[in-house]
Amino acid sequence: MGEINNIVCDYLGLPGYYADFWNGTVFRGKRKIKIWQLQRHDREYYKPKNKKGRTGNVYRDVQMYCKGKKDVLLGVEVMATLDYTIPVKVMDYNVQELQRQIKDIRQKNREEKKDRAGVYLYGFRKTDKLLPVYTIGLYCGEETYDGPQGILDMMDVEELGKDFRKLLKDYRIRIYNLKDLQEENYETSLREIIAIFKRSEDREAMKQYYLEHKERFKTLDEISIDTMGVLIGKKSLKLFPQEEGGLDMCKAFEDEREEGREEGILVTLCSLVKDGLLKLEDAAKRANMSEEMFCRKMQEMP
Repeated sequence: MGEINNIVCDYLGLPGYYADFWNGTVFRGKRKIKIWQLQRHDREYYKPKNKKGRTGNVYRDVQMYCKGKKDVLLGVEVMATLDYTIPVKVMDYNVQELQRQIKDIRQKNREEKKDRAGVYLYGFRKTDKLLPVYTIGLYCGEETYDGPQGILDMMDVEELGKDFRKLLKDYRIRIYNLKDLQEENYETSLREIIAIFKRSEDREAMKQYYLEHKERFKTLDEISIDTMGVLIGKKSLKLFPQEEGGLDMCKAFEDEREEGREEGILVTLCSLVKDGLLKLEDAAKRANMSEEMFCRKMQEMP
């Protein structure tokens, strides 16, 4: 897993943010899931050995029990880069979870000696039920996920006749693009994270949104600021807290401007040295660098 995957999974691994994510994304702002209904359900599944004697462990990104009249397992698979095999991966993860449940039921039945009569095979009775599992995909990249949304989308079925096509059952999942989500559907810091991420390519739009919702940015906690920073490629955001807490993005914008000015000066100094118009030692002094460091910077310049 990469940095984006890790930080987004850590963030969504908190029940309050997970509930808000499902309510805002799947239920479009309706408060269907409450924080008290959720419980972490981290899982690592073990696949059997292949021909080379290797096992491949499968890890869910985020998965939680949702307690209610009927319990359900809710999962999210995070993508930082485009992955057009995600429908198969999600189906495999869900099957692995169902296999685990079958194993647990078998064990329980054997411990309770419910299989002595031999009226059912494999330790699983006709009346035994599995907990429903539902998983969605979340793409956090700058592009737009435009790939398959189900298994049939990945199969070449165009030349099959009607009778054969009727035999094939699809397994569809929902895949959401982070940049397409509507920030007003969320109540937690997800609103600010999504809003800033959507505007990350337009500095003025990002600044304008911050100024219009400055009070909400005061309430951001550390993991929210870290998540926002990683998503927009500005990990230094956490270095700009407000005195009363939260995030002061004005300071971040000022720092960004200063970095841009310093970078421009450095480019100019390097060009003057390369053109023989300025001595290396003088350029290094103006850049507040050692001559060795300045030489390394020159080599990095295009």
